[in-house]
Amino acid sequence: MSGAPRKKTARRARERPAQPPRPASPARRAAFAVLLRLEPTRDRPRPPRPDALIARLEDADGQPPGDRDRALARELVFGVLRWRRSLDYALDTYSRRPVGKLDLPVRTALRLGLYQLRYLDRVPASAAVHESVSLAAAAARPGAAGLVNAVLRAYLRADHAWPRPGGDRDLYLRAGLSYPDWIVDRCLGQLGAEGARRRLEAGNRSPTVFVRVSRRLALDEVRERLGEEGVKTERFPIAPRCLRVTSGNPQASSLFRDGAIHIQDAGSQLVAWLLPVDGARRCLDACAAPGGKASILAGRIEPRPLIAADLRPGRVDLLDSTVRRLAADNVLRLAADAARPPFPAGTFDRILLDVPCSGLGTLARNPDIKWSASPARVRKLAETAGRIARAAADLLAPGGMMLYSACSLEPEETTGTVHGLLSEGPGLRQVSLADRLPEALAPLVDDDGALQVAPEDHGTDGYFAALLQRTDA
Repeated sequence: MSGAPRKKTARRARERPAQPPRPASPARRAAFAVLLRLEPTRDRPRPPRPDALIARLEDADGQPPGDRDRALARELVFGVLRWRRSLDYALDTYSRRPVGKLDLPVRTALRLGLYQLRYLDRVPASAAVHESVSLAAAAARPGAAGLVNAVLRAYLRADHAWPRPGGDRDLYLRAGLSYPDWIVDRCLGQLGAEGARRRLEAGNRSPTVFVRVSRRLALDEVRERLGEEGVKTERFPIAPRCLRVTSGNPQASSLFRDGAIHIQDAGSQLVAWLLPVDGARRCLDACAAPGGKASILAGRIEPRPLIAADLRPGRVDLLDSTVRRLAADNVLRLAADAARPPFPAGTFDRILLDVPCSGLGTLARNPDIKWSASPARVRKLAETAGRIARAAADLLAPGGMMLYSACSLEPEETTGTVHGLLSEGPGLRQVSLADRLPEALAPLVDDDGALQVAPEDHGTDGYFAALLQRTDA
């Protein structure tokens, strides 16, 4: 008699449907939604940028997430993008099906879960597993939640042999450092094994935050005031008026709100100081958005005006927002195609030309570029940069100078474009930038006189700049 109720209870338990897992947290739901949007599709071969998606996040009621949820969502999105190939390498060990053949929602939930288990010590393992199971249960077909749960728990029970620097070198560069093969092959061909390792490791670091200080304030005064608000900084001599942030959030400071400081990579700041401006009356920034370089150049030539142009009205709006916040009142903004500029030949004495490029020098800051870039896209962008550079060179007055720059170190977009321009235009010559830099930075100048700032050497983005001068009439 005593056994009958237990059998009945057990049978009822088997018949009772499993309780669905609790919904995932707002931050993880947001990260999941963004990562799904970032996967290229046939209709959308080039996905949007992650920060643009994160900026537009809303909950079910149309409200933006709180600061903590937005910050965690961003950490999860950028972490999964940075380590995507490493995560897939590990997941392939524990899944019966290759990760690449799983449905996108399942694959994304697994990547999010494993990223938290592997890289976020402050997230309990149980929470990372549960949240990923909840995401799969809500977005994928029946059985997906069980698969995600099984794979992540298999990972927790196992010993892990992640690719290490001292092991298989090729496996470490590709799966261990999480890069597509074509980027690894390029780095090996250009830099050798040790140089490739350093370049690729630099692309995975947490990006350094640099601020540029307004000319209106002394550097030491700004450092002291930032320190009072919990932001610690140190001088960074690669560029004038540049500080490196060692702790704290400068964007939350009163100095940032007042336009006294601007968040800008040190390499980007340096480029804007390299164009000689003495005696220049007519100056153009031909691809000016988002406006960091334009605001530096405007400060160097004030009260003379700087014409700052960009192709799309939305980009001009971004430029306008930057120069207004930084009180760069002598910047004249307009929408214009740099490949077909609306100015007569010989109009300008000085031109700053920061061309559209692959952005492969900014992988630490923009890990999504690893997966959206390609050799074909690099070549296409280099062709565009060449057309823009030729059009800009025609705008130079006799003796005028143009600074060509790119946040890339790829030869097609840098030295290749410059050499092509010089070979096509006999009225141009390259001027060495060595005299524009302090002696300590002389090693940044190559044999042709161009600047090359490598991420592995200075903790900045990768930047290239070359100074060209019109010599004919």
